[in-house]
Amino acid sequence: MKILHLVGQREDFGGILSVIRSLHQVRPSTSYQHLVWVHKEYKETREPILNYRYGRFIISDASSHLLIFFSSVLAFLDVRCLLRRESFDVIHAHTRGGLIVALFVSWFMRKPVLFTNHTFARRTGFYRWIARRKRMTTVLLNPAMAKHYSLAIDEPRSWVVFSGCADVFLDKQLAKNFWLSSASKAKLKLVGMGSVVRWKGWHLPIKAIAKLPLKMRSRVEFHLWGPEQKDSDSQAFANELKEFISQKNLQESVFLHGATNKVVESLQTGHFVVVASENEPCSVSLMESLALGLPALAARSGGNVDIVKDGETGILFENGSAEDLKNKIISILTGEVKLRQAVEIRESVRGWAASAMTEKYNRIYDHMVQINSNKL
Repeated sequence: MKILHLVGQREDFGGILSVIRSLHQVRPSTSYQHLVWVHKEYKETREPILNYRYGRFIISDASSHLLIFFSSVLAFLDVRCLLRRESFDVIHAHTRGGLIVALFVSWFMRKPVLFTNHTFARRTGFYRWIARRKRMTTVLLNPAMAKHYSLAIDEPRSWVVFSGCADVFLDKQLAKNFWLSSASKAKLKLVGMGSVVRWKGWHLPIKAIAKLPLKMRSRVEFHLWGPEQKDSDSQAFANELKEFISQKNLQESVFLHGATNKVVESLQTGHFVVVASENEPCSVSLMESLALGLPALAARSGGNVDIVKDGETGILFENGSAEDLKNKIISILTGEVKLRQAVEIRESVRGWAASAMTEKYNRIYDHMVQINSNKL
């Protein structure tokens, strides 16, 4: 079976492509072949290398709805030519640009398409309308997202499939439980994993540390692993973080390490993983951390509320509040926090591993192919 994933990205930031890599790795390519449609300027920076098809016009997303629409019209012409040259069993869209192209494929080529929604969009009505279209199957990443869109999960038309983390994380050495007492001299090490972009909210843990009393601040470190993106806003955000660190004299508390290919080792250096982004749909790095037995300090937002069991596998803080995050850090430092053992934290995400995610997606693919064959 051949699946064409409509993505349209120019760079590999992980996220969606990490999900596709998991699908690609779990089953032999002879059973399910995953091919990814990206922009012709796309640059591969991660492994394993995927099988790509390239388009001239497709974009994954943009601030302008008109730009997305008109580029998708041109992109559809590219896809139509591709589908005439090469046969695919399933068309699977992942981005807003890919969704519009998939919609045209279902209308004008009368092919069933699958759309995985990876965002908490503000305009929810459009996505409810999409879910009702003939020949359209919808996947949401968690129950919180279904609630956000007011969509009832009604298999086989709509499904919940968590993004999942690579199974290998479930086999790595577990993190050591680290519960600081008020008398402890050890440092609390917080880690963040992700691109240095504004929506990730990395300013929140840095501001929270700056708010700590000086004696407590000396007992906390925040290590951020992730690349700086090239767009102007991301560059401005990275400079803002560096300036704030300098102004508040946080050079001994906050460390911006840049990109890393050693995700497991980087996460294992910490005691808590921090996920501060607003409406993060289904953080792969969060699930990877939990799979290593590492508890979370996560914003009470998006898919985090379905992934983190507050007071058991991690601590949820109020979305966007550096003040509340500071208070949560203090509660750890003073020994008030006692969470589950590392092995129990790992077990909390075992059902969302890549193998489980892949099995569910394969059920969806098989169903779509069967329905299409019956109609033929």
